[in-house]
Amino acid sequence: WGLALTMGLLAGCSGQTKTETTTAVAAKEEKAETAETTAAAAADVTPDVTLIGAHVNSDDSSFNIGMVAFADALKDVSGGKMVMEVHGNGELGGDETELVQKMATGTIDVVATSPSFLASVVPEMDLFSMPFLYKDIDHWKAVTTGEVGQSMAQILEDKSDFKITSYWMCGIRSIFSTKEIHNLDDLKGVKIRVHSSENVQAIWRALGAQPTSLAYNELYSGLQNKVIDAAENDLGNILLQKFYEAGPYIALSQHDIATRMCIISKGKYNSLTDEQKAWVDEAAKISQEKQWEYDLSLTETAQKEIEEKGGTFI
Repeated sequence: WGLALTMGLLAGCSGQTKTETTTAVAAKEEKAETAETTAAAAADVTPDVTLIGAHVNSDDSSFNIGMVAFADALKDVSGGKMVMEVHGNGELGGDETELVQKMATGTIDVVATSPSFLASVVPEMDLFSMPFLYKDIDHWKAVTTGEVGQSMAQILEDKSDFKITSYWMCGIRSIFSTKEIHNLDDLKGVKIRVHSSENVQAIWRALGAQPTSLAYNELYSGLQNKVIDAAENDLGNILLQKFYEAGPYIALSQHDIATRMCIISKGKYNSLTDEQKAWVDEAAKISQEKQWEYDLSLTETAQKEIEEKGGTFI
């Protein structure tokens, strides 16, 4: 049936008249010319508003892909009247706590962050830090884009100077360590770097570990220098940050389909015109789709690459 359908479609295509084909080509060329003209016009426009965006991950991370997609879409939909500078690799702060603090002072406008860092201001946000909340990725998407995600976004906006532009994903988190961890007995007494959330740390203590806080940009050296024995992250970041070199044993606990938020300063957002707000909202939606797509593809390929580079999976 599939072959017959394919042959039928091919026959239909080959049956086009010369006029139809010529018209289609002309339309395509006109569309391309319009796009080039729009892009050129945007390049010549002096922006009315420049946002500063920041994250702590590497240039090839899904955070950076999402942030750059946000910047590109914002410039595109505004015709160059709004732009965003993207600063990755912890350039404006090696820890998300620092980035969030700089948002409060107006130094940074847009940040990619985990819920635990927002929980220091709005405790309810720690809901998204809890492990084993979701059945699968589809369940996660339904939660974050549905009533729960909307309610949590409203709570954050009501109780802080932060506004969620979109929910991002950050893989599925597992434990990586300097020694093999096969079960809960192996986890006892292990010094593990986790987020500073009281709830998250309480969970790891209940599992027998010794949770500790450490800036993200100090994690690699912390494992090397035995300041910590283990940490937890998604396979994509374990690969990109080369954490497998310092913590070569990866226990696939898969305890958290990681929820991240791309947030904007509420003060900055409210200072925009209605038209500018609409541009930000549209750009955020576009960037969310691209960030999800890249993050999922990174997760699918990361395990094989880590194994090829010497990582051991448990």
